[in-house]
Amino acid sequence: MMNDKVCKIIKVLQKIIKKFTFLTKSLNWIRDFWNQSCFKVVMKSKWLQIIWKMQDILKVWNEYLKHNNHKNKIIWQMKCTHFRSQMHELSKAFKLIWCFVKWARIESQLSKKLSQFSSLKWSNIDHMIMMFKKKIKILQEKFFFSSS
Repeated sequence: MMNDKVCKIIKVLQKIIKKFTFLTKSLNWIRDFWNQSCFKVVMKSKWLQIIWKMQDILKVWNEYLKHNNHKNKIIWQMKCTHFRSQMHELSKAFKLIWCFVKWARIESQLSKKLSQFSSLKWSNIDHMIMMFKKKIKILQEKFFFSSS
């Protein structure tokens, strides 16, 4: 009899959880600062963009722009508050602050990575060229002819 009551309570709790928790698929861009208000603002912005694409009216476009700026402001505020709370937690923990300082020092001394550019397909070569030095050689031949 006690087991039946526990099972009923569990089922009721599961129904409540399903009803009141918002389901989102886990994405790479969702971070610790992301919350329900960020999600709602982004979804409204997407909805206004869809409406504008369907109707193509200046009034709807202005409303979309206004809301998009509001969305950016809300997300920026959430990021700032999350960063400040993380810094506050780091300042409380003595060992963690030194890990953060070490990371910042190492990151500041690392050289900036060169941007990558896509593979090249040359007219007389059938395959794509991936090697950086070969790409440079081909571009030099194409744009800086040798006079010999």
